[in-house]
Amino acid sequence: MKPLTQRQILGYTVGDLGINLNFQLIGFYLAYFYTDVFGLSPAHVAGLFLVARIWDAVNDPLMGYLADRSQTKRGKFRPFLLYGALPLNLVLIACFFTPELSPTAKIIYAYTTYILHGMLFTLVGLPYSALTAVMTQDQQERAVISTYRMFFAVAIAVTIVAVGVRPFVAQFPTEQQGFAVTAGIFAMLSTGLIWFAYRNSEERVDVPRENYKIRSIIPMLARNKALLVLGLAMLFNTCVWVVKNAVATYYFKYLWDDTSGTLQSVFFLVMQTAAVAGALAAPALTRRFGKRRVFMVASVVVALFYATRQLVPLGMLVPLFAISLIGDFGQMLAAITQWGMVPDTVEYGHWKTGVRSEGMPYAFFSLMQKMGLAVGGAFAALMLGWTGYVANTEQTEKALNGIEVLFNLVPAGFSVLCLLTLFFYPISTSFFERITQELEERAALKDPSP
Repeated sequence: MKPLTQRQILGYTVGDLGINLNFQLIGFYLAYFYTDVFGLSPAHVAGLFLVARIWDAVNDPLMGYLADRSQTKRGKFRPFLLYGALPLNLVLIACFFTPELSPTAKIIYAYTTYILHGMLFTLVGLPYSALTAVMTQDQQERAVISTYRMFFAVAIAVTIVAVGVRPFVAQFPTEQQGFAVTAGIFAMLSTGLIWFAYRNSEERVDVPRENYKIRSIIPMLARNKALLVLGLAMLFNTCVWVVKNAVATYYFKYLWDDTSGTLQSVFFLVMQTAAVAGALAAPALTRRFGKRRVFMVASVVVALFYATRQLVPLGMLVPLFAISLIGDFGQMLAAITQWGMVPDTVEYGHWKTGVRSEGMPYAFFSLMQKMGLAVGGAFAALMLGWTGYVANTEQTEKALNGIEVLFNLVPAGFSVLCLLTLFFYPISTSFFERITQELEERAALKDPSP
């Protein structure tokens, strides 16, 4: 198989910018929108996040099953991008819309739109990610694809979301109007970019349509140790940035009196230099040391420097920025290597079970990522409620301390859990080469023709 060209890699990976304009807007601002704009209590927000993820435990495997069994003239996974992008982004607009409803009706509306968004996000995001496994089987090419994806997802999408949203929303008479218009703009951009990725991606690995039964899903996943370990690590690693990003608006608004969002925007703009540096360094580091080792070291860096940030007194911006830069460099490396390892679990599962499934592993990782969103978001919301947070008022010392711990120590703790999990990951570079060789030998025995 010929190596992927830069044009092929770019054409596919730019789609992650579209997906993450949607995903990051939800991750950064939906909890704040629900409490400070929509008017829900932190307890209701925590409940919503957890209930949605319970449903995902059913929905995501079914989506993976659907993806594995699909086969069209446009490909196995690409059609989901074509037909799912617009509905996904229409529901994004609905999530940030503020209808005039009773308190009970608002809760029902929030549950309906948020759960529907999670379902549609899986319908688009799962096949998009699974495309990596059918574009190439080369480990380093997969690492490069992951680097490009994380560059668009983190360095570009997060910059747009974290730097631009709050100042843009502040230009409107109310935050309700500001968030509604912002969601509309993001929806248009996201839809166009996902369609661009559909048009420019190519499924090059010939994969037969799998016909396993639904009852085989759990045994098939249970035998894939690499998938289970990496999925748990992904959950913890997702919690790192979910808690930090979800609490950032509270942190700067209430601890730094940044009501306009200007300081928060500057902070995240500066942090993107660390993200870019991580994206540039990742291919060489993974080639030299392997993805698992880089992921583990990156988790140590995140845990150490986010915990150290708790010691920085308020008012000292330079130490805050400097320590955060190093921590965010590690976070970018962790994100890149995490997604670069995901396709390898497909071959591992094929080698272990005899069934090649792209859709089901990616469904599992989609579920773990959304579980990370739920666990991180719910933990943050519950801790805000426990410490006495009340929206749009002067906060008590206990509430302010809770916000600071959530921004610093809680993400550090989740990164430690991620590191401990990775000690059990079974795939090394040499082992992966053995797996692919054995799979090729099995295929040759089934088809002895020259």
